[in-house]
Amino acid sequence: MKKYFAALATTALISAAPFALAVSSTDLTVTGLITPVACTPTLSSGGVIDLGKISAGDLLPDQNTLVSTDPLQLTVTCDAATKFAVNPIDNNPNTGLTGSFGLGLGNEGEELGFYHPRVITVMDGATELDPIESADDGTTWAKADSAKPGYLLSVAALGETDPANAQNVTIDFAIDSYIARADSLDLTDEIDIDGSATLEVKYL
Repeated sequence: MKKYFAALATTALISAAPFALAVSSTDLTVTGLITPVACTPTLSSGGVIDLGKISAGDLLPDQNTLVSTDPLQLTVTCDAATKFAVNPIDNNPNTGLTGSFGLGLGNEGEELGFYHPRVITVMDGATELDPIESADDGTTWAKADSAKPGYLLSVAALGETDPANAQNVTIDFAIDSYIARADSLDLTDEIDIDGSATLEVKYL
């Protein structure tokens, strides 16, 4: 009888062993695509807009003041026609109006103002295109009227919202620059205007 129970206990232990050794797992997959096409972005005027000296007395006391509207052209030249987007990065985040780019901080750490690049025309050579934008890294697209931080900016055939293959794209912007309402700023000393953005090409 003792031998029977010993053999039964050993059998139960062996049958349970595989369950005791089982582990949970998950897989990591790395994917992507290497493209032979290269696109180079350039900005007119070296990408510099100089607002000059702005008198504190010219600022509206109780609302944002539009101090300048300047033309700026972005050119994206590619080796061959391809789908791409421009990723506008605000180098002074959280210092301006939502959906625009910040101009830095004032003497007391207050938001100094913002600038807003409105899209005027988009061309691929002699072909007119529509500007489109994506807030979800290219999953969905919609019509665009400006460049915004956090939104991809691309081009589509007129009336469409899917990115189009393009090779020599020019985007004409009108850059509206605003200074915050005067009653929100410490204007006792000079303030440096510090707007900075990076336009990064992303291949789709």
